[in-house]
Amino acid sequence: MIRVGIVGREPLERAGVRRVLESDGGIRVVGEASEAESRTIRTARLDVLVSSHTGTEEALDNLRLPKAAGPRATNVPASSPAHVVLVDHLSEHITRVLLHQGARGVLLRDNSVRHLPWAVRAAAAGTVALGPVAAQFLVDQYVRPGRTADAVAAALGLLEKLSSREREIVHLLADGVSNPDMAETLGISTHTVKDHIRGVYTKLGVDNRVQASRVVWQAHVHAQPQPTSPQAPGSGACGGLRAP
Repeated sequence: MIRVGIVGREPLERAGVRRVLESDGGIRVVGEASEAESRTIRTARLDVLVSSHTGTEEALDNLRLPKAAGPRATNVPASSPAHVVLVDHLSEHITRVLLHQGARGVLLRDNSVRHLPWAVRAAAAGTVALGPVAAQFLVDQYVRPGRTADAVAAALGLLEKLSSREREIVHLLADGVSNPDMAETLGISTHTVKDHIRGVYTKLGVDNRVQASRVVWQAHVHAQPQPTSPQAPGSGACGGLRAP
């Protein structure tokens, strides 16, 4: 029996996710919480955590919570549950950022009813579960090499505009590091960190962290080895799994 926790903003939404999951005889929902109370559900013994969000930043904040709790936190399981994320909108970059931050499943909220049970089973088995839209973004990466090469060249050109300190800042941004942690890592003040971030945004022509991290990812897309994920028995090849 797979033990699942649910995080969502509205009680009705959480109830809908619960109904879908409990229709699968191998899944048991053991708790649910709002986004504001999502830390509390992590104290339960979960195999999978399903969280539903309207915005990407909310999803990323939720993915970072186990790291924020730190090793000294009490009543936190030794190993974090696999995390399946539901979001309103997806792009190739958002999909990769969510996976980079630890998501083991990425689905669109609109069609999650069709895919949630198999995605939860896949995440619990240790593989990556991508809905059709998320999987297609990654498949396109391999079948359109010309487009990828152009994006890499453009991103490298943007990063060349940055000073050495700004390059350190933008790579920390891409890794999801907070401003206070950047200041501690680099030995500078948080005010100076903010000044550097503003400079990075101006030179890259972006407005936020997600857009800045996209430039970093594009610049290194060919330099990084492509990760492979083990497949659960009976799974397909698209994005690690397909719906049975």
